[in-house]
Amino acid sequence: MAQGPYKFDENVFVETNYQSTEYDGVILILYPDEKNIPLPRNIGSFITEITKLDKHVHKACTLWNCDYVSGRRLILAPTGTITPYHDVRVVKEAAKKGVARALDAGVKKPLLIVPACVDYPDGQLVSMLGAFEALYQPLHLVERGIAANFYRIGFHAEEKNTDAFKKVISNAIALERSRIIARDIAGGDPERMSPKNIAEYVKKTFASDRNVVITVHDNEKYIAKEFPLLAAVSRAASCIDRHKPRVVQIVYTPSDEARVNETLMLVGKGVTYDTGGADIKISGRMAGMSRDKSGAAAVAGFLKACSILKPPHLKVIGYLCLCRNSIGEDSYVADELLVSKSGKTVRVTNTDAEGRFAMADALFKLSEIANNHIHPHIYTIATLTGHARASYGNYVAAMDNHAAKVTNHASKLQFSGARVAEGIEVSVVRPEDLAVNVGKCKGDDLLQVDMDAKARHHQLAAGFLIKVGGLEDRNVKYTHLDIAGAAGSPPDEPTAVPILSLCHLHKVIV
Repeated sequence: MAQGPYKFDENVFVETNYQSTEYDGVILILYPDEKNIPLPRNIGSFITEITKLDKHVHKACTLWNCDYVSGRRLILAPTGTITPYHDVRVVKEAAKKGVARALDAGVKKPLLIVPACVDYPDGQLVSMLGAFEALYQPLHLVERGIAANFYRIGFHAEEKNTDAFKKVISNAIALERSRIIARDIAGGDPERMSPKNIAEYVKKTFASDRNVVITVHDNEKYIAKEFPLLAAVSRAASCIDRHKPRVVQIVYTPSDEARVNETLMLVGKGVTYDTGGADIKISGRMAGMSRDKSGAAAVAGFLKACSILKPPHLKVIGYLCLCRNSIGEDSYVADELLVSKSGKTVRVTNTDAEGRFAMADALFKLSEIANNHIHPHIYTIATLTGHARASYGNYVAAMDNHAAKVTNHASKLQFSGARVAEGIEVSVVRPEDLAVNVGKCKGDDLLQVDMDAKARHHQLAAGFLIKVGGLEDRNVKYTHLDIAGAAGSPPDEPTAVPILSLCHLHKVIV
């Protein structure tokens, strides 16, 4: 099977017969008995006897010789115990592990049975996405010509080839194509996905999309003038052409702008490698910092989902803020006083807090024009703080400003995340999170970060962005998403969060 984009007519299929000779193995997501999920006809009694023989089938993926399925190979992929505290992620993990187990067994044409469960309205979509995750091939393997170890995948439609089931598969394919782009960018090594190369990759990716316009800003003087804080971060890297900063603007506009009732504006942190700069990372903490571009990757992926699924009610403006935080004789250093695009002076206190600088000026630009658009909502998406990971583990920290909080926006996003297997925790920005960013020296408007602060680091980072972005008093809805714990760290593949949650909440998928 070729690496994405997935082609519905070539290698992803609806299947109504789990004895079809087109497949060489069948995977069944196995729910606990107490869920009373009906087993497939013809193999139900076979599975019932297996569960009596070995209770372990509800704990780990197992493979059985079964004459009643394609290839005579039946993989049971259990969800495990499901308590009231579990959510649809149990389905995603079961599908992902089931497909991985099938591939390990030599299956090259798997068929996944995706039973519906009333507890999880989007469970079939999520299970398909879990299967696709197992099939993902990293970009470096694809570009080396190393073939994928499978040829096709089918999804069983419970003997009914319905339009509704086809729609679920089409949505899954579109979302996975989008997540592949995000994973490619986020997971690419620092040289393959340098700022210059990301810009080229994005242009190539969207080349055939007529509803998307891409603008790449690469002129050093322009970036220094319009994105001065990003330019400061990139100073030590700018002596090398491929490491010079880029600001990529992607705009999705539906065919009939009169139908637009919401405008999304997204800013993604795209630090292609973070050494920590002059405040260099120590104790081996630098490994994995190529994932510091996951926010920009997610923005690109979300725009791709829009370009494929074409939501008629949305206009989307995305900024990928691409730079490299390098070490060198021209490094920006603590104690420097910089002037942001908003006109506020910012005192550098820690060059390893570069992410907020990378996004600050793009955020301000969007806040300035937001009210010229219909029902605007601004997001920043970034692997911004280790504190978010320490606070919430592998979940996204979502923080609203005052205008977004009125509508409980972060809570709505959390609900959407729960529907599509992306965990989101709501975190509250409080007055002290803004106040702590006020400059201490005479004439300083803001501190990059208060190095004396002992707590609330991910919230105060949001407070900095609100202040530097001019969003403290302006009546524009803004939500900051810190994905530091959720984006995926090596050796795990990038997760591409929060693409699915955004697509669900903003009705990109219906």
